[in-house]
Amino acid sequence: LGLPCALAVEAKGHEVWGCDIYEQVLENIRNKHLPYREIGCQELLDQTSLNLCEDSTGLVQNCDIIFVPIQTPHDPKFEGITLLTEERADFDYTWLRQGMKSLDAAMADQGKYPIIVIISTVLPGTIEREILPVLNPKVRLCYNPFFIAMGTTIPDFNHPEFILFGTEDEGAAEVLQDFYSTIHDAPFFRTTIKNAELIKVAYNTFIGMKIVYANTMMEICEKTGADVD
Repeated sequence: LGLPCALAVEAKGHEVWGCDIYEQVLENIRNKHLPYREIGCQELLDQTSLNLCEDSTGLVQNCDIIFVPIQTPHDPKFEGITLLTEERADFDYTWLRQGMKSLDAAMADQGKYPIIVIISTVLPGTIEREILPVLNPKVRLCYNPFFIAMGTTIPDFNHPEFILFGTEDEGAAEVLQDFYSTIHDAPFFRTTIKNAELIKVAYNTFIGMKIVYANTMMEICEKTGADVD
């Protein structure tokens, strides 16, 4: 999500800084090379003036808002294409936790605390359990999960159904609501971080359930001769 969303924000007139621990990602941006398919992304990449830095220091120095889209992968056996096993497993928060530690150290070193917005998908209770313990209490933390499909990230970012925003920092919420008003006019729904964590996975699960139900009805129609349409 990082690069397409960064390009979408830049296209609305904002100055954007980006950071990645993988040099190849930065090289791809410098060379205007997109190694995956995203609608509208290559066109924006061709004309981008993104500022790139190799660590969190540059972000803290130059940004008022820092979005954190670090991956939280799960084991392939939980991808949904095979039957679930008896065991259960959470997402892997190793990279998100390390990234937040890096940001925390940079903020403490500079004495500057921009608003930090995690957009990674996490399960309910994760930020309290995994993230807050590694952060300085001065950090202005928010949770803003996106409802975006890979491949259509930019149009989905520019035209969302609503913005889900979890934070206990009223000032941060106002800043982010003003920011999003420069991108689109979608409703801004503010709640607690815990609520936002649960709403995100509940929303995703509900969409999946509707798809499964529609597929089941299609199979029944094929067997009975009824018309699914």
